[in-house]
Order: sequence, then C-alpha cells, then structure tokens
Amino acid sequence: MQEIPIKCNIEKIMKLNNKKIFILLTAILTLGSCTKQKESTSQNQLNEENQELRSKNDKTLKIIDESEIQFDEDSYDFKEIKKGETVSHVFHFTNKGKRPLVISEVRPSCGCTTPKYTKEPVAPGKKGSITVTFDSSNFEGTVLKSITVSGNFHTKVIKFQAKIN
Repeated sequence: MQEIPIKCNIEKIMKLNNKKIFILLTAILTLGSCTKQKESTSQNQLNEENQELRSKNDKTLKIIDESEIQFDEDSYDFKEIKKGETVSHVFHFTNKGKRPLVISEVRPSCGCTTPKYTKEPVAPGKKGSITVTFDSSNFEGTVLKSITVSGNFHTKVIKFQAKIN
C-alpha cells in the first residue's frame, strides 16, 4: 500500500515538472520572437537609412554631373629657373556645366606650392582661376608637382614642372 502514495507523489511531481517545462518553453519562444521582431525592426531601420543615403548620393552625383570645370591648360612648364627663385602661374578655367561651380579645396602635392583660387561660385559659362606659386629653394634638377582641385564637380589634377639650376 505504500507504493500507491509514492506513485501518486511521482505523478504530481511529473505534472508539476511538465507545467514548469511548458511555461519555460513558452517563455523562451516568446522572448525569441521578440528578439526576431527587434532584429526585423533594426533591419528595416537600416534599410531606410541606406535608402536615404542612396538618395542623397544620387542628388550629390547629379549636382556633380551638372557642374563641370574645364581648364584652358592642365599643365605648365616653368622651364629653367634658379634655385631659390619663387615663380607663379595662373591656371584659368571655365564652368562648362549647368550649375554654379564651387571649388572646395585646392591641395598641392607638397608645401613648396601655395595655391590661391576663385572662392565665390562661378556661374555656368563664366571663368575663374587658380594661381600656384612655387618656391624652388629646396630643389635641384627637374621637378614635377601636382595640385588636386575638388568641389561640386569631378576632381581634377593640374600639374607644373620646372628645371632648377
């Protein structure tokens, strides 16, 4: 007769354990679906942000495509100059685009070259200029330098050279 109460107790324990297991599994599944929902929401936000960036990039590309800088010459030869001499040259350009052209940066390849350039917007069909001044103090022989021109147009590189005696 003692076996029956033990059997009943085991059945009660099993029922309690089954309930606990069921509750635990339900909780895990619920939390898992919340995490997936958060991941889905995060993925949607990333997709929206990517779409917004693509739209901004498309507008930027359109602006760049609508502004075009064209130099009268993109290279210049100072020929022979004396060591220590400072020389300058003006590179003239025309805005061949449909929108005002704005130069944002003129970056020489080294500190020996100083640029000055048109800072105000250049209307379509109008001209602007970049003056480069080169200090030959630290050079001998043939020198080739470049200047990178950036703005709301495709980046251009202009160059000059000199033979320093």
